[in-house]
Amino acid sequence: MLLACRIEVGVADRATFASTRDLAIMNRFARLLSCASLVLTLSACAFGTRQPTLVYPPAAESGTAQAARAASPKGLPILIQPFTDARNDRSKVGTVRNGFGMPTADVVPTNNVADWFNSALKTELQNSGYTVLAAPEAGKTFAVLSGQIRNVWADMYFNYNGEIAFDAQLKQGGKDMLAKHYEGTGSAGVAWGATAESYAQTLAISLANTLKPLLADIDAAAAAVPRK
Repeated sequence: MLLACRIEVGVADRATFASTRDLAIMNRFARLLSCASLVLTLSACAFGTRQPTLVYPPAAESGTAQAARAASPKGLPILIQPFTDARNDRSKVGTVRNGFGMPTADVVPTNNVADWFNSALKTELQNSGYTVLAAPEAGKTFAVLSGQIRNVWADMYFNYNGEIAFDAQLKQGGKDMLAKHYEGTGSAGVAWGATAESYAQTLAISLANTLKPLLADIDAAAAAVPRK
């Protein structure tokens, strides 16, 4: 009887071990299939120029969420001298890659990068409480904001990755208030399909993230201007 029990227990242990081993193998196989599926999906979608329309603000910040960020009015009006597009290659804003990470296509926007950037900058200044002037106003104290766009780029592999870089100068009465280089990044998440819309969202998120420190620096510089 004791021998029979030991044999039954041994058989049960081996069965449990085999079941656990089989489950682990199945899990590994499922993960491999998922990775292979993702690589094949990316490869299949990797050809053909993407033509996004650059948008701002990012989708998550549109509507009531954007309105909720509006701040109380600030005392220093700002005149924007449009930032110039100083990128080395102004024809594209990104690249498409296949499942093996090889570049296969360009991302070419349907609208003007400098117009998109300057419109976003105006939006953020107004949301922060600044009056944005269309032209100089005699007898009024105001600051002049200008700059150069250095980089607007979105890449992808398993995730989207955006990069924005620009130089900004803020002057008031001919005196320097701010001169600084800014860089920022952002992502619209997993790169399923490498869609034009996702490239646009990645760049919008990246621009929003890069403009935040500029607005903070403008606030600090404006706070130092004597009140009249």
